[in-house]
Amino acid sequence: MKNFIIALLLTAFNIAFSQDNRVEQPIKNFDKLWNEFNDRYANFEIKNINWNEIYKKYRPLINENTTNDSLFKVCNNMLLELKDGHVNLVQYGKKDRVVNKADDGSPSTFIKNFPLSKEETPNIHQLLKTADKTLKDNGFLTIGVSKKGSMEYAVSKEYGYLRVLSMGNLSLSDYRKHSDNAVEAFKNLKGIIIDVRFNGGGDDKASFEIASRFTDKKRIGHYKREKIKGSSDFKKLKTKYLEPSGEKQFVKPIVVLTSDLTASAAEVFTMIMKELPYVRVVGDNTNGIFSDMYNFKLPNGWLATLSHQQYFSSKMKNFEGIGIEPDIKLLNQPQDINNEIDPLIEKGIAELKKAAANNGYE
Repeated sequence: MKNFIIALLLTAFNIAFSQDNRVEQPIKNFDKLWNEFNDRYANFEIKNINWNEIYKKYRPLINENTTNDSLFKVCNNMLLELKDGHVNLVQYGKKDRVVNKADDGSPSTFIKNFPLSKEETPNIHQLLKTADKTLKDNGFLTIGVSKKGSMEYAVSKEYGYLRVLSMGNLSLSDYRKHSDNAVEAFKNLKGIIIDVRFNGGGDDKASFEIASRFTDKKRIGHYKREKIKGSSDFKKLKTKYLEPSGEKQFVKPIVVLTSDLTASAAEVFTMIMKELPYVRVVGDNTNGIFSDMYNFKLPNGWLATLSHQQYFSSKMKNFEGIGIEPDIKLLNQPQDINNEIDPLIEKGIAELKKAAANNGYE
């Protein structure tokens, strides 16, 4: 299961932080955290991190009298060196109450410009409304919405639009059902937009389930390997195939919209969709976190997660830390809210019109 970045951030707004000044074997807990990363973390080389030097930097800040709160701050700062959104640390207090969560190691310009809180302006909710208005102004009518709003699709006379907000809020059967319904609605259209700008991830199975409705033949989706514990070596490379599924597939021009919030399983979706010759990606580089999360507990009961795998494209390209580059770079800006126009949707429509005129992408 992947990390749900949006869900994690939303949850963070509801945490009432409290002091935890207990002293619970701080050195033992720090060493456990460092050692688990030393044994299992897959991307030190990619991120140019010398983990032994990191130990020398942060270990002297801990002694036998270090409080839980102080220990958490030191550990949080150490993990931030990795700049990895799949690296998490959750501090628990009395009665398993969540006291603190680690800062996000992979900050998003998208979230900086469009915060999740409705108390700030502009915010991500306003951008979603702007996207909806842009669709309506271009003749799109929403005809299908899943429970929890994770998937919704709209059609105009010539084009379709599919928004996927999460790869994990629905059951796999629900993703299958709504993907089939969307493809049925799109069958006579010239092209479609698939919007994963707001998608913080979920489960790779959902990514492949959705993408299978838009692929023309069996292809290599990606390669994947897991680090061998306590070694710099990796287990055998595994191949994951993307192949058609469902009664129908839509294999005409497609534009995928991305942002740097597009993360984890949503990046896997973007990567495998980009393998298709009739797909173009418009937006920003994705977040750059692909691995499933390995989780473990420290002796004091805190929960930690880390990236213990590496993903590669069919051409053996690793996008960890850099994200998937769009074919056309275009970012939403705060003024889009005042302008009441979503330029990425406008660009997506323009690209579909161009592809229709040329009988495909040039």
